[in-house]
Amino acid sequence: MRPPELNDLLKKHVIGQGPAVREVAVALYKHLVGHTTGNILMIGGSGTGKTTIMRAVEGLLRDRPDLAEFGTVVRMNANLMADLASRGLQSTAVLDKLAIEARSRLGDRAPREAVKRCVEHGIVFIDEVDKIRSHVGNQPNVSGIVAQESLLTLMESERQAVQLPIVSPTGTLGRESTVIDTGGILFIAGGAFEELYDQVFDRVTAGGKNPPYRLVTKADGSVERRIVFQMADHLAHSDLFSYGITPQFLARFDSIVTLRALQAKDLITIFKEVPGAILPTSQAYFANYGLELVVTPEAINLIADKATDNPRLGARALKEVFARIMRELEYDPHTSPYVKKGPSGDQLVLDLAAVKGLLPG
Repeated sequence: MRPPELNDLLKKHVIGQGPAVREVAVALYKHLVGHTTGNILMIGGSGTGKTTIMRAVEGLLRDRPDLAEFGTVVRMNANLMADLASRGLQSTAVLDKLAIEARSRLGDRAPREAVKRCVEHGIVFIDEVDKIRSHVGNQPNVSGIVAQESLLTLMESERQAVQLPIVSPTGTLGRESTVIDTGGILFIAGGAFEELYDQVFDRVTAGGKNPPYRLVTKADGSVERRIVFQMADHLAHSDLFSYGITPQFLARFDSIVTLRALQAKDLITIFKEVPGAILPTSQAYFANYGLELVVTPEAINLIADKATDNPRLGARALKEVFARIMRELEYDPHTSPYVKKGPSGDQLVLDLAAVKGLLPG
């Protein structure tokens, strides 16, 4: 599969982040063909799709038996890695986790060399990488410095020893030390970098420069003027250095991908259509009460527009808005005035007026 094919498969699960998905598709293609792989740093607020992208990669590799050698994927939290780094265990923990995952995927009877190849072609997703800053304010962050340095060593294509889990002919589980070439491991690090957003915004608007006002199309097609600041349009390496990412660590990432704030139309798709979407999940819940949940298009537009009031929360803002609407209805829907007789049974109907009444404030 070439990058366009990989992109088509991944973007089915990721809404509103086309450039980011294309970058990941190229990196994944390089990884699969054995080309020198460029690691990826993803910067995006909560709910913009970092974890969704990683899950899409996992799912793609899991569903293709011919890619089994490249399907060993592990996720690790940067805070945990900082703690391990302070005890000199970070590199060992990452490779051990890859080895355990590879053995689990291949089965107990898989040959040692097959497990080794899966480790050497694994993918490591590091979440909350923004938490391992080299400094916070004017104070050095020792654990962050150590974590970046330890990860840097692991990402520099060095050969390192790992204890591969093996099963003897008698069925006994054991360990065998093996040297792993880490040069083929793809690292994808992601973080919200919340303070970075404010830092870049302040730099761009310093000296009395006007904030970037734009005309924004709402879900119902109307237009309003609002500040729309896309950090991707203004981010510089110096901003990341000032934030606390060291130049040496940043140099290990070939691609810096900045996820954009989701628009109302993106949120509507997430609300209705993606796997595990909010609306069908809620409809399944109310089916237990013998009710068909109906949310009108106008009501969905309002929910999406309310979610865009908190653009830095992304899809999580959508969930929060909908949770406020449904709080009392989920407790006892049959006492609600919104239950009506439908053509095929009782319906819980949320139209525009109902949603306005259910949203506090």
